[in-house]
Amino acid sequence: MTGAPAFTVVADVAIVKGETPAGDRTWLSLPDGSAHRAVVHVIHDLPHLVVESVFGLPDGLWGTLAAGGFEPANRALTRRNSHLRLVTDAPLDELAARNWPAHKVAKAAVNAVLNRWGDGPDTPQGVRDRLRGYGPDAAELAGQLDDDSIRLAAAGVRRLYREWAALPAGETLRLTWPLHDSWLRLMSPA
Repeated sequence: MTGAPAFTVVADVAIVKGETPAGDRTWLSLPDGSAHRAVVHVIHDLPHLVVESVFGLPDGLWGTLAAGGFEPANRALTRRNSHLRLVTDAPLDELAARNWPAHKVAKAAVNAVLNRWGDGPDTPQGVRDRLRGYGPDAAELAGQLDDDSIRLAAAGVRRLYREWAALPAGETLRLTWPLHDSWLRLMSPA
């Protein structure tokens, strides 16, 4: 696997930064002209956007959101409750349940790239080793990843975190799901 797979754009993503993380708002606009709001915990879910795009994981969090999954979480979206929740905190709908095994692999890939628990070196081999620890499906993905793809994912996550941190409250971060090749080409793994 080298670089990003050849996806077609499934959704335009607009994330408006709130004064606090609970105030962030995310919308997905689809090629058929429809749009819907999605429950996204930005700091947790932006890495999914990069890793799922680079590793070619169409049925992880963002692919499921773009296909209309996690509808119970999106319907329950209210501001009466000011604490943040993940989409997976709500009961899964049929699509999210069907994609759950792929979502778990995507989550494992994100955790392996971010090295959330400081487990081993932050090298391509370290990412593959961490990924193998998440079970057979994740181990299969680990065996398909080349060093350049892993470096691209890590650099992309760092870039997206920087862009989000620099964005003033009230401004919008515009992306695509999956990330467009032109966005990924700007990455220079460092």
